Amino acid sequence: MTDKDGRPLYYDGDRYAAGENPLVYVQRWMFERYSRKPLAAGQAVTHDCENKKLCVHHAHAVLWRDLGNGAFVNRGNGRGVDDAAPAARCANGHDFNDNNIPYANPTTGVRSCRRCTRDSKLRARGIDPESAPYVPYRRGNTRCRAGHEYAVYGFKNRGEGRVCNECVRIKSAKGNLKKGYGLTFRDIARMLLEQDNACATCLTGFTEADPDDFRMGDANVDHCHARGLTRGLLCMDCNIALGKVKDNPDTLSRMVNYLTGQGFVPATPGTGTTSATTGPEAR
Repeated sequence: MTDKDGRPLYYDGDRYAAGENPLVYVQRWMFERYSRKPLAAGQAVTHDCENKKLCVHHAHAVLWRDLGNGAFVNRGNGRGVDDAAPAARCANGHDFNDNNIPYANPTTGVRSCRRCTRDSKLRARGIDPESAPYVPYRRGNTRCRAGHEYAVYGFKNRGEGRVCNECVRIKSAKGNLKKGYGLTFRDIARMLLEQDNACATCLTGFTEADPDDFRMGDANVDHCHARGLTRGLLCMDCNIALGKVKDNPDTLSRMVNYLTGQGFVPATPGTGTTSATTGPEAR
């Protein structure tokens, strides 16, 4: 599958079982494997071929500029290594002023250009930054850029700006769904339609799931932990039930036999399979 920027990644069941992040970014992994140079935080890999996003050939991989030294300027306390005054513009030539107040990381002191960040996000979505006018953020605004009214959803102060609580919720919901299962809310809407808005096993209707509002509600994504494949949407009880039996169909089959009055069906010695004993004799 691919991430939100269209770059390849895959789900590793062994890493999940070991308690590690199961998503492996293929381009980064290939570069580290063949160059034997682990990438540091803030470093990225690009490819010098026409298929930059999907290419995984190690010979085409090159180390992109260190994000800490390229798009970001003025490390530490806001002054360069030569103790010069803070830069008046970013590495790409955007002036720092009231319309483009640089963001300063509270931990490292690194200052980053807000306009560069905005342009990068647009390019990741396949939009030419020049086609969308830059709208500077104003602290006195009553709404966020997405149109959420602060009086309704609330906000948190972050330095010279505000962060909309609703935008944070939506971003977190999208990120968790993408990181955990490689899905989008458009995929969830399609799955709900295919399942008639009901649990795939007990057929109980979902009442709180609303993909248009980026809410999973009472719908739970069911996936195979070994292979990372998404199977469908379940209610909480059915999702827990599959987890309790460890996705074992033999266990579920014996449970069905027990409920239908066939009683206990012992496993055949040496095979690990059950015998087909039915009727009153099973009692």
